[in-house]
Amino acid sequence: MTVLWFLKKKEKQMTNYLITPTLLNSLKYYLGSDYANRKDFLNTLSREKFKPNEAMQKGIDFENDIQKVCDGTYRYYDFDCPHEDKSVDKLIDYEKLITKLGEKVKGGYWQESVKKEIEVAGTRILLYGRCDVIKGDTIYDIKYTKNYDLGKFQESTQHLIYMFCSNLDKFKYLVSDLKSYWIEDYVKQSNIEDKLKSEITQFLDYLDRDKEAKELFYNKWKAK
Repeated sequence: MTVLWFLKKKEKQMTNYLITPTLLNSLKYYLGSDYANRKDFLNTLSREKFKPNEAMQKGIDFENDIQKVCDGTYRYYDFDCPHEDKSVDKLIDYEKLITKLGEKVKGGYWQESVKKEIEVAGTRILLYGRCDVIKGDTIYDIKYTKNYDLGKFQESTQHLIYMFCSNLDKFKYLVSDLKSYWIEDYVKQSNIEDKLKSEITQFLDYLDRDKEAKELFYNKWKAK
């Protein structure tokens, strides 16, 4: 009985909990946005699969098209074909956009995973992320957004986690509304680990005040 109790206690002490940018950012959005709702936050914590909404699907398709440009499988419209349809002009502009962005990431490695263990307030955390593209010393993340303001992703934990886990010093968001594009550049700072620990501490502190969210995290986010 004593041995079994000791082994269970040891197993509990050694448990790593997975934390991703999506998880941390979901709490930021839930607490800081007028458009957030509790159901979406809890769905993220429950790790349930869900059908992408329209905006998410546009982002997925946009990224996939850029990847196809890079590997030579995208089927372009015939630019020289005579036409009067404005939708064709729109398509041509879109193809110019994905070609330009494709040139920036061509030759990079797609969907590389990065991870690193860290201990915060006595809890062992496995930070994890999947990079859209790694090219040279830079991580690229492709974003679709309906509206863009300068510094839109400044408060995101994504670039912090990805640079910390990969030991790479540069991160670029390639952001587009499917008409124009913008680039947000971030460089790894010497205090990046302290920043991440602060973000994780705030997340864990919040869980202590939200029993339902806490149970979901500690049950659903154990690292394998």
